[in-house]
Amino acid sequence: MTEETKAPQRQREQLGRGIRLRSLFSLAFGTIIGVGWIIVMGAWLSDAGAVGAIVAFAAGGLAMLAIGLCYAEMAAAYPVAGGEVAYVFEAWGARWSFFAAWFLAFTYIFTTSYEAISVEWVVSALVPGFGGPVIYTLLGQEVRLWSLALGLAVMLVITIINYRGGRTAAWFQDLMTAGLIILTAIFVFAGVTGGSLANLEPMFTGATPGAAFAGVAVVFATAAWWFAGFDTVPQAMEEVEEGSRLRLIPRVIGASIVFAMVFYLLVILATAMSLPRPELLAAELPAASAIEAAFTSPLLGRVVLVAGLFGLITTWNAIFFAATRIVFAMARAHMIPRRLARVHERYGSPSAAVIFVAVMGAVGTLFGRNAILVIVGAGSISAGLVFLVVVLGVIRLRRTNPGHARPYTVPGGRAFLYLTAVLAVGLVGAAAWGPFHAAAGRVPAEWIVLGAWCVIGLVFYRAAAPLRRAVSTRELRWLVLSEDDSQTNGD
Repeated sequence: MTEETKAPQRQREQLGRGIRLRSLFSLAFGTIIGVGWIIVMGAWLSDAGAVGAIVAFAAGGLAMLAIGLCYAEMAAAYPVAGGEVAYVFEAWGARWSFFAAWFLAFTYIFTTSYEAISVEWVVSALVPGFGGPVIYTLLGQEVRLWSLALGLAVMLVITIINYRGGRTAAWFQDLMTAGLIILTAIFVFAGVTGGSLANLEPMFTGATPGAAFAGVAVVFATAAWWFAGFDTVPQAMEEVEEGSRLRLIPRVIGASIVFAMVFYLLVILATAMSLPRPELLAAELPAASAIEAAFTSPLLGRVVLVAGLFGLITTWNAIFFAATRIVFAMARAHMIPRRLARVHERYGSPSAAVIFVAVMGAVGTLFGRNAILVIVGAGSISAGLVFLVVVLGVIRLRRTNPGHARPYTVPGGRAFLYLTAVLAVGLVGAAAWGPFHAAAGRVPAEWIVLGAWCVIGLVFYRAAAPLRRAVSTRELRWLVLSEDDSQTNGD
């Protein structure tokens, strides 16, 4: 028996089960709908105009729905933790798998930093003067004591919840998502019924069709970021309750994207209708200020902010969950040091990965508010690249491994898959162009940050090289996919 064909002998770390399909929807939808619609609403309206922003999010949502269906096919066929680690490994091999997973880890991990920075922004609006004394200045932004302490404290709470396992994290996610939906429905109803269509003017930014298109493109460029979240479903597949119907996964993913798209369109419409554009753009948090001013009701403004807090926590919890599963899956596959694949004996959680994500997310939190747009830009590029690789992987596996069991297949045949690949290329191109356009000829900060992340990844990948050399191809496949060559063709 050769080294390549010998049966797997090593331990394969397993996570505890207990997540229901309902909670998968909460994870996905709650991740997509965070606090960005409150924090960055002014930028959307400034860049594209009210109708322009709606067009950008509708186009982005439809593109992401096509990509999400490709994910659904992969998730049902390979129900293991880490999602993209397994899909890209099967389609393109270990190196491309690491490339995709490491970029996705960037998006996930530093989204937790984004949430930690944003929570202070929302709380400061609820409690004026909350920030406290300035302790340092970074990237031209003052970082205040209580603001930083709050972000790090909530990061600690999220860490503890996830340390206690997927079932606890999923239960918490269900609760927060329900609160988000209820409070946002109040905001949308108030904005649409009490606002005016006249406030939607100007519908697009710029005096020419070219300028209007450019404004829409700038907002569309970040679609991969604002709709990223449906891909938390694949990260949880290994922890879904026994007996769950995998054929329902496409409905879960599709529903999360469609509901999120409708959510974004409604909150943009409600905000834009509430106040004239100049007054909206002058506000620090346009969504809250619009409702408060239009109805002279500070209470309604606070309802919006509390809804934002619920959205922030749902995203934070779910994205933290997903980040830990990606790190765990890479470590289990010997792509990064194996110690990060340690599983807690009692909780069945990836405890070492949880601590790693918490530490990295806390480091990102130290950079303050001016880091938010850099995180969004770099995260959009990272997510877009990963989406593209996965879509191309679906096309490749249809050809190279047609016999693998697929509880669900993307409808529309190869033509739909190729169209989806073109949409993914468009998302990547737009995401890379946006920061370059804004940098006015300089090297964008987003590109520099991603370059640094690649260097860190290379160090980790090389550190784990002795582990990879010590296992056979068949054993590595078993670690990533929980299957060996005899299972790949439906045997």
